[in-house]
Amino acid sequence: MKQALTNLVSARLQIIFSLAFLLSACTITPAEQHPKTAANSDNCPTLTQPLACPSVQQKACPSIKPRRCPASPAAKIADKLVIGEIENVNVAPPGQVFMARIDTGAAGTSIHASHIVAFERDGRDWVRFEIDHPSIEAPLTIERPVARTVRIKQAGSETTERRLVVKMTITLGSMTEQIDVSLSERAAMTYPVLIGRNFLRNLAIVDVSQRLIAK
Repeated sequence: MKQALTNLVSARLQIIFSLAFLLSACTITPAEQHPKTAANSDNCPTLTQPLACPSVQQKACPSIKPRRCPASPAAKIADKLVIGEIENVNVAPPGQVFMARIDTGAAGTSIHASHIVAFERDGRDWVRFEIDHPSIEAPLTIERPVARTVRIKQAGSETTERRLVVKMTITLGSMTEQIDVSLSERAAMTYPVLIGRNFLRNLAIVDVSQRLIAK
């Protein structure tokens, strides 16, 4: 009985040793890594197409219309209008605008006159004359009562000239005055009207560096 039990144990031990030997002889081969996967395992993923930047639509700037500056009033000094050496003046009659030279050295105002004819009307002395100057389109005939006569001495000459004087209304900018105007042959002069001190006195200051600034 004991011999049989010993043989059974010995047979089982041999089976266990055989199984252990077989298991130790077996090896487990790991699956081969794909070469491309192994090569790129440590690198960033490759993008097939570059990412496109988002398009930004440019907004057009709103158009800004320039604003016109308001017209500044004519300059004044001590309530006197500042005018230039040359100004436009309206003479009535005939209600015509002429270019005038402003001359503070002249005591009186004068206007170009030709074909001067003195005559009598209703017991008063009158004068008829024409304004025919290159600066106007057609000659203008004017009749006015004679206010007085004056003798004018030309600069650089010893002789005097007798002139008839009439009343006329002169408008220069914002100034309007009825004054004595002498009739003078000024066809050779650039401007048919000369404004003297009898109009400017207490009303205006002349800036000889300016032209056509009176408003």
